[in-house]
Amino acid sequence: MTEFLSNIFVSVFGDNVVLATILIAMVPIIELRGAIPFATNTGFWGANALSNWVAMGWSLLGSSLIVPIIAIVFVPVMNWLKKTKLFGKLALAIENRIKSKSEKIEGSEEKSKRFSKPWWKKVFAVFLFVAVPLPLTGVWTGTLVAVFIGLDYLTTCITVITGNVIAALLISLILQFFPALNDWLFYIFIVIVLLVVLYELIRFFISKKKKANKSEEVSTEKTEEQKEETIEK
Repeated sequence: MTEFLSNIFVSVFGDNVVLATILIAMVPIIELRGAIPFATNTGFWGANALSNWVAMGWSLLGSSLIVPIIAIVFVPVMNWLKKTKLFGKLALAIENRIKSKSEKIEGSEEKSKRFSKPWWKKVFAVFLFVAVPLPLTGVWTGTLVAVFIGLDYLTTCITVITGNVIAALLISLILQFFPALNDWLFYIFIVIVLLVVLYELIRFFISKKKKANKSEEVSTEKTEEQKEETIEK
């Protein structure tokens, strides 16, 4: 498996581990959480593998570069996608997912209207959300959540990038104290990512099926009511 993946990476990037690390760190869900162990994995890169702290630096650069871009384009892109037939439902599903994440920070929409959290609490909550190095808590989701709860552009960028620095330090310290994990942490992370994605897809399709069943029930009830009205007439 390692040799197979190594051949793929070498065929795409050659021995340019730095470029590969930066690009991998930009990928949603994987980000620097997967990019750091990816860059230090000697099974992939052999003697070209980066040291722990060098990998952290390039991974941090790659994952942080996309934060200001996401903060700018998220709202207009989502508004456009929701108007399209092809991506409308997907955009709504993504928006609902981000909304559920936001409610964990800000509370429900009804509650937040009555008891709005202080600005600094929102900032600290987003910072912690990104700083914990787990799947789906990285800069992509963190930036979207920050925008969704109303943090301004500069605050969003500073908060998310700062949390990203802490996440990078935590992962690098883990690899520093447990070097045996260098060749395994990337695989562990990828497995976790695949499980999370599978879980989210199952949730999406179950939710979609429930909505379809509910609409069918409503349609059936209306048809029966119309029949009863016709009989009464």
